[in-house]
Amino acid sequence: MWKWMLRILLLAALGAAAFLVYDVSRAIEIPEMKVPGKLAPAYVEIAEKTGVPWPYLAALDEVEKGYEGVTPETIRQTATRIQKASGEERPGENGVKSALRKILSKPDADKALKLAESYSWAAAPLGEDYEFPFKKGAKVSYGDTWGASRTYGGDRTHEGTDLMADKGTPIRSVSDGRVVAKGWNELGGWRLTILDANHLQISYYYAHLSRYAEGIERGSKVKKGQVIGYVGDSGYGEKGTTGQFAPHLHLGMYVRESTFSPMREAINPYPFLKVWEKR
Repeated sequence: MWKWMLRILLLAALGAAAFLVYDVSRAIEIPEMKVPGKLAPAYVEIAEKTGVPWPYLAALDEVEKGYEGVTPETIRQTATRIQKASGEERPGENGVKSALRKILSKPDADKALKLAESYSWAAAPLGEDYEFPFKKGAKVSYGDTWGASRTYGGDRTHEGTDLMADKGTPIRSVSDGRVVAKGWNELGGWRLTILDANHLQISYYYAHLSRYAEGIERGSKVKKGQVIGYVGDSGYGEKGTTGQFAPHLHLGMYVRESTFSPMREAINPYPFLKVWEKR
């Protein structure tokens, strides 16, 4: 009996090792998130109504138009083109892939399909049931601050979205997940990093907190919508520094090329926020 158990354990170990090698080696390219924030809700809404997944709608517009002149109405027209080319009312992923091969030249189709695959991996939460980081009715303002210039700690660009709010405003987790980092960071002040439970390649960085919610520790599991901390103005100095800027939440999103890759890249959270705010 023990020999059979040993064989089963060995096969399981080999399977896990094979998956790890596959996962690390596939290395899906992390795209620059060019989907305009003002259009992101339309892509998601039209995808839900037509059965054309939003990454393919966006990829077609990005390849053909670079989003120039794109409106909710033209997105609906794009969805109709794909439906007609696929011959299906709700074509789904396979039908859309076939349709794009008919609509576009081979080089453009290859480009669009690769881009859609990247968005499906790196931006999967855009079209899913995630939470805005503040309760409805909270006094919050934000814009697309991605790539803005920052000088503290050396010249650099902003890797996130700043959501301005009163100090002490409760901050909610956008996803189910697990706290993988907590504590002081010179740039981010009191901060948390939460790994997305549904997409293990994605993590969320919440910075400049005034304090943490009770029970939030490294390793803690959290639910979407759960209060994890409170808006503050911590950071830009040694441990405990506050008051160097107006209170706000800095939200960052980081994506790995594979689930277990040690490398991660920042992606613009702004389009996601515009979608989640409307949920």
